[in-house]
Amino acid sequence: MGFSTSGATVILFLGMLISASVLYPAVDGSYEQIRSATNHRNDRVLNQRNSAIEIANVTYNATSNTLNVTANNTGAITLGVEAVDLLVDGRLQTTHTVSVDGVSNRTLWQPGEALTLSVSGVTTAPSRVKVVAGTGIAKATTNVTVV
Repeated sequence: MGFSTSGATVILFLGMLISASVLYPAVDGSYEQIRSATNHRNDRVLNQRNSAIEIANVTYNATSNTLNVTANNTGAITLGVEAVDLLVDGRLQTTHTVSVDGVSNRTLWQPGEALTLSVSGVTTAPSRVKVVAGTGIAKATTNVTVV
């Protein structure tokens, strides 16, 4: 075995070493991103499993064209008020007032508390009302009391 064989072996070994040192950070970064995304997904699934809401009552006032929806947080986690959506007959209601246990400037909806959504300008009694929380859970009802 001459010098050329040993030299070629050293050059190939150094090339593999340099390639591995370039490849490792890229693979490690990708793995870290995948692990982080998996952890975020698991947290979202856990929050969704621990979330529950119930619609307590829905009242439509035909005189003032106002719809009031009261929902209870029956889950184990706190929900964000700004992430709650209201659908009336399949249409998203973007202009509504919100209060938690009678307080209008609350941003968190704790377990055991009641959330009231009031919509003005509803011209007819709705046939279906749906409340969707920020975790993706939803409850719908067709039981609307007209007063």
